Amino acid sequence: MPPITKFWLSTLKDEQSVNSPAFLQLISEILDLCASHSGPESGMTHTHAFYQDINNPSRLFMITGYPSQELNIAADNVYAEKYLPRMFDYVQHVWLKQLDMDITTVPLDEKVVVAYGKNPSQWKDEKKGFGGWDVWLKTAQAKKNTQVERGDQNVKIAADQVWVQVSRWEDGNADLAQPTEGEKLYLHKVMSR
Repeated sequence: MPPITKFWLSTLKDEQSVNSPAFLQLISEILDLCASHSGPESGMTHTHAFYQDINNPSRLFMITGYPSQELNIAADNVYAEKYLPRMFDYVQHVWLKQLDMDITTVPLDEKVVVAYGKNPSQWKDEKKGFGGWDVWLKTAQAKKNTQVERGDQNVKIAADQVWVQVSRWEDGNADLAQPTEGEKLYLHKVMSR
């Protein structure tokens, strides 16, 4: 299977802080786990990053990349068992998106702009960033997770066509057009592996 890149938007719960030593330790352990499934043997380095929204510090954003869906699933199985309950002590899930693209094409700089939305021909700028269509809802993993959440073995998932683009902030991307039915997130890095 091709390499994948995942994007997870979450929000801090009330009374929680991104600067909490316990939370930072948890993020560090999670990024180490992710890196262990796409480490030196894959030839990929710095393929997992955790960001905070500059305009709304309660919003957090994780970008992770794997050489294949199988390695992502292996990492996710450990994550769900070992870290997910603790993570949800700190954050609430907003959305998860997945692109069939190699994380090494994505800038994981200190500051990035992530834009997502519909009708990308009206707002994306391929000269200023890297992106692709969200395929998360089409994956077997997403379908399985949705069935577990809803207790329904015959769940039908309608996949909206959403484009996700990551750009370097320094490249003048603050002036990117506003996405249709989406938004732009201005992010600064908390940590990466």
